[in-house]
Amino acid sequence: MPTLSDLAFAKENLLKCSGYKASFINTRTKVSTDKILSSKQKDLLPKVEGNDKGILNYTGMSVFYNSKRKVPFFSAYNIDGKEKANATARPKFRPDPRIKTTQQLGFEFYDLRTDLTEFEIGHMASNNEMGRGKEGQLKAYQTFHFTNSVPQAEILNTGIWKGLETYIITEAASLKDNKRICVFTGPLLKSNDPKYLEDESFKIPTLFFKVVVFPTKSGLYSTAFVMSHEKRLIENKMIEVGPEALVKGKGVFDDFKYKKVFQVNISFLEKETGMKFTWPGVKKIQVPDVINQVKKIKSIKDAKEAAKAMKTGTYPEFLSKNIGSMEIKDATKAFKSGLLPESLLSDADLTSKELKSKKFKLNMVLP
Repeated sequence: MPTLSDLAFAKENLLKCSGYKASFINTRTKVSTDKILSSKQKDLLPKVEGNDKGILNYTGMSVFYNSKRKVPFFSAYNIDGKEKANATARPKFRPDPRIKTTQQLGFEFYDLRTDLTEFEIGHMASNNEMGRGKEGQLKAYQTFHFTNSVPQAEILNTGIWKGLETYIITEAASLKDNKRICVFTGPLLKSNDPKYLEDESFKIPTLFFKVVVFPTKSGLYSTAFVMSHEKRLIENKMIEVGPEALVKGKGVFDDFKYKKVFQVNISFLEKETGMKFTWPGVKKIQVPDVINQVKKIKSIKDAKEAAKAMKTGTYPEFLSKNIGSMEIKDATKAFKSGLLPESLLSDADLTSKELKSKKFKLNMVLP
């Protein structure tokens, strides 16, 4: 009888995988991957045994892999929030046998420096989120392919970043019988990404993005997030960047360098990546001033207390000019609009207890 490792990593079983499902949320609207990559980007997909489009299909997940940069353009995956988590122990990462090993980063890359654990092998589709439902253990194991990973200077799958999918499932996917979402996660690849000092043939992506499509009573919506690990790259002397990189006001991505999570307009992400996260029938959430730093909302007793704080609190600059003289009557509506005073916000990461109890909110713009 085949073991879980056999099912997850053996080529003969991987060749049977159907991957990400475009009609996962409902059969009326396809959240397809066909037009996400440009024609030039598609030219960089590897030759994949068993798939003439160059796509690496797994169970509930597909990886669109950049063979030149040796990291994914993105991993596309399906999550059903109604399914119970059942992820198993963590196996070791392995190369995908369907493409050339030389096109993949391996342990020899991650072990170049012996003075510190320089990189985490960062999941794009995380094992915890994939580890749900009947095939949860298999899906979680299959995330441990190098093709679904990007070198990260520190663990980014914690706190707010880790909780985004779960939070959207509980707060935004408002259909009682449909808690399904489609997620696209990857590194934001730029031509001027810095070279890794231990291997200058490798350019380190400094930014990561996540796009989530989710159902509501008024239809499907999409939103996007970006975060970075650049500060740690500099601190650990992994990249050669001058002090000016840490000076504020130098560019549109300035704040991303400090390991903060930002919600961004889909159009903004499309401009920066050259990809298209646009689907007929999916409405894009519009974020005030294009970007919005996502923070944890401090615990409050009730909506009445929240409304009082909103009327007397000090608002961040990007919100204050959007509020103007508007009177906030409905605290719940204000939460969903991201209109919150700084007195209620916290930079602290979400704790595992908060994630489980759901006794928190994020200042995220939602429908």
